Amino acid sequence: MSTKGKGKRVADDEVDDGKSATITISAPASHIMAPASRLTAPEILRRHRHRRENVAANVWGPCLPGSDAPLPFSVYKAILRHPNLFFQFAIRLSQKTIIDLYAIDKEFHYRFNKYSTSIIHDFARHHAPQAAYIFSWVLFPELCISDPMLRPMDGRPHLARDIPSLRWTQMVIHRDNVVRTILTILATNGHRVPRETYIVLMKFWLLMEMNNTTLRTTFLADNTIWTNQDLYFFHLFLMKLDMHFNHPVHNHGFIDLSHMLLTQKTLSTLHNVLVGQQTLDYDDLTDMLIRTYHEEDLDLDTNPWLADPEEHGVVADNMGTLSREGWIFEGESMHSPVDLVRIEAIDRGLDIQEYLIDFMMYGYIDPDRKQNVAAPRRWRHEKKILVPKEPWPIPSATTGLLATLDKRYDITQEGGDLKNVSVNRVQQSETVFMWHLSRKHDAQVGQIENDVEGKCR
Repeated sequence: MSTKGKGKRVADDEVDDGKSATITISAPASHIMAPASRLTAPEILRRHRHRRENVAANVWGPCLPGSDAPLPFSVYKAILRHPNLFFQFAIRLSQKTIIDLYAIDKEFHYRFNKYSTSIIHDFARHHAPQAAYIFSWVLFPELCISDPMLRPMDGRPHLARDIPSLRWTQMVIHRDNVVRTILTILATNGHRVPRETYIVLMKFWLLMEMNNTTLRTTFLADNTIWTNQDLYFFHLFLMKLDMHFNHPVHNHGFIDLSHMLLTQKTLSTLHNVLVGQQTLDYDDLTDMLIRTYHEEDLDLDTNPWLADPEEHGVVADNMGTLSREGWIFEGESMHSPVDLVRIEAIDRGLDIQEYLIDFMMYGYIDPDRKQNVAAPRRWRHEKKILVPKEPWPIPSATTGLLATLDKRYDITQEGGDLKNVSVNRVQQSETVFMWHLSRKHDAQVGQIENDVEGKCR
């Protein structure tokens, strides 16, 4: 028996292999009298210690003690540890890259949390400045998180303040891309709008998200938010959207489709329809129509099956919910955001109806140069959008076409000789396919004015 006590080993019991050793442990005195069922603990026969070199030692901190090898230089780590370059580097990363680095890099994660508020604000302003201002994180508390550094809120140390999260930046950049894509598709189809329409559409997106009539009307009535110019630009955009859906050749849809798509909760539905991600067949269009409008707004006399849930398949609780407050079936009636914008323009006395022709002609004709405006084009398999140097029709094509027509209609009529009339008009630099008042027309207008004045006298 060993003289070192129970559970101790003597030097003779050591194994000299240097790797492992058999260890025998005697049971404590309290376990000697224990029943056999309790003496089932596993017996440790061997201990193996596996030690590796720290692979992060050459990255984190100085070299290992006793080593004179210099640290390898890392540009990425040098930028992270620079007091000024880190912020400029972080805000210029892509949205996916900054999320990946935040998830996998411990040092980037720590430094991002330390300056999270300023970095997130600068990141959103760099990629989408107008959208970051309009879709402020204060309006979206569900996209906020508690400060990772536990900075207090309003001087209360027990409560961490709320700060915007990366999900808020994702939302801002997504909405900025959606609005830009909508305007780009309209422009490539020839329906141009002013540059300020981009901001007007984002304001309208906020209006679409409000599910209360009082809140919507109050938001529209604020002249500092919705100026008269914004209301004009929105009606111009609405005109261009109607022209796109009611195109006589491409046949994108029908004219009432724009009103229904702008009555949804977001502009993403309009975006998906324009880019082709969401196709509206007869069944899908019927479902959207029933969910959007009240029964009294539908033509039930012609289509009585629209009021029967068994016919169209829409649950009764979802019928007309987008036109009710709170977007619930029990809510009170609520006007469409498009109708509210029209009502606000009428209340301000803007006389939108006097500018409908101007809205329709905008983006097609340059009145100063008296020629058509070149429409931007996106060729197949190309991402960039190009604007031709010369508007359509180009002079060479116009001259050849009109010369061919002169040869075909080379006849003399009572009204005058039609030969070379079109060629002479091109030589006189008159714009083709443009409104142009001729001398004969001016004489007719003058004669009508004289007749009117004579009758009045």
